[in-house]
Amino acid sequence: MRTAGNAELSRRDFLVGLGAAGLCTLLGGCRSTEPPATPVSTPTTGPQGYRQTPPWRIGRSGLGDLSSWWIMYSAHLEYAMKELHQGRFWGGLALSANWDADKQALDIEQLAGQGIHLLLVEPMNSPYVASAVNQASDRGLPVVLASGPLEGAKTVAWVTTDEEERARASVAWLLERVPGGRVVVIQSEPCQGSGPAWLKSARSALSKSTALQVDYLTSFWTPAEAKRAMLVALSNGPAPAGLVVNHGTVAQGAVEALVERGLAIPPVAGADDNNGWLRTAREHEVTFLGFGGSTKLGRKAIDVVSLVLSGESVTPVVIQPQTTFDAGQVEQLYRPDLTDHYWADHELPEYWIQTMFARQS
Repeated sequence: MRTAGNAELSRRDFLVGLGAAGLCTLLGGCRSTEPPATPVSTPTTGPQGYRQTPPWRIGRSGLGDLSSWWIMYSAHLEYAMKELHQGRFWGGLALSANWDADKQALDIEQLAGQGIHLLLVEPMNSPYVASAVNQASDRGLPVVLASGPLEGAKTVAWVTTDEEERARASVAWLLERVPGGRVVVIQSEPCQGSGPAWLKSARSALSKSTALQVDYLTSFWTPAEAKRAMLVALSNGPAPAGLVVNHGTVAQGAVEALVERGLAIPPVAGADDNNGWLRTAREHEVTFLGFGGSTKLGRKAIDVVSLVLSGESVTPVVIQPQTTFDAGQVEQLYRPDLTDHYWADHELPEYWIQTMFARQS
């Protein structure tokens, strides 16, 4: 997608320069609220009223591709538009809010006035953003949410993953292997919309065991930040008997902290298919439960957008399924020829992967 008001930067260049400092700086001022179980879904007209003749022009209000997950998600968006739905999209405009709710509200207002056929929003869960979305929806512009929730928003559909189920499954797996002792829960990206739902579900599942001492940590979604948080936790209590993590990047940092302290690595529940995590799990022979396929949410979002603009009916909540895997599948998933920013369970052609993630010699 073409950008509006932003200098263009190739994903390859961005990935080479991706670092923790910028991410933490931008996320530091985020605000979040408790997400609802499902978003409000009240389109101003029926699905037939959204039918448009291709090629379509959409506007994307994004949070900002400030981590490898978002880069991979955005690649799925572009791949779906350019190749899977070739000829159906004229193009679009994309604005990045840099994880600022006030800016995202202004971005949505700007995009809504650009003659687009549909607004795709990856939202900050903020009343300011919801108000801007509702104004666009009330003018007859269909709005599709992707990734996190947006409380009180009038939308046609919300395309997401089931974060509550991912947390429940993680805890259930861990409880089968850890009958007692200290369990450390590491919640990543406290500002991200899906984070509160994941944490609430994990807390509820862990509360069913009286034999565990559960400690909760908060870390930005980088190995370096997770390592720092874990080192603090290790200084304030015994070595953990188990870890529950919100994604593999924080698991990677937690394992690095344990290795640095010379401690045994306990079972880890809640990791993912990020190549950096897979490398770490392989090097240290970690017992873990992982979830894959979340970045395919980008392709799913464009499929839903296509249905809406074709006048087809869509369900209010569209779930992108995730697969589960463990240490036995690491050799099949890990790519030593690619950087840590690659995600293994994807739908992109190999030439896209090589362009974005091949290690430079």
